[in-house]
Amino acid sequence: MSIREVEAAIHQVQPRIFEYDPGPRRDLNPNAPANNHEASTRYLIIDPILRGLGWDLSDPDDCVVEYKVVPGYQWAVDYALLDDRCRPVVLVEAKRIDGYSDDEKSLEQLYGYMLEVETAKVIVSTNGQYWDIETRDKRYPRDDRRGWVVEDERPLGLHWWDAEETAQRLHRYLDRSKYR
Repeated sequence: MSIREVEAAIHQVQPRIFEYDPGPRRDLNPNAPANNHEASTRYLIIDPILRGLGWDLSDPDDCVVEYKVVPGYQWAVDYALLDDRCRPVVLVEAKRIDGYSDDEKSLEQLYGYMLEVETAKVIVSTNGQYWDIETRDKRYPRDDRRGWVVEDERPLGLHWWDAEETAQRLHRYLDRSKYR
């Protein structure tokens, strides 16, 4: 997908984000649709962004929702985005929009998933509004956390007005065409 398509997806979801958190001068809106629960955040914000990045969320050869990291166990990552050989290459852990995308529990979950999914190249924790992206550094063994690199020290927020820069950053790490 093109950066313009990603930018269009950002503009599509921004009203839902602003509805939840209209800015520093007003209180958070606990009744905003995206704040109902994680599923709402996924449906209203995260799914459109992933589609804008070229992922077909309804194709099980492209995306598995609630991917069982270890068959038979409860552990499941919210999205496993697959390469052309149907191997999980991007793992996305979703949170409610009022949750923290970079909290210790989320990161521990992702690192646990990463240890079990050898083919994962990118892990993402997001509450829809903020996207924390880490990539695997092949110089380290798979089970070494130093092998995961936070790609940009600056947070990535969909609520920022510079949607073009945000789209470029998302596109750089998450565009479907990079995994074909």
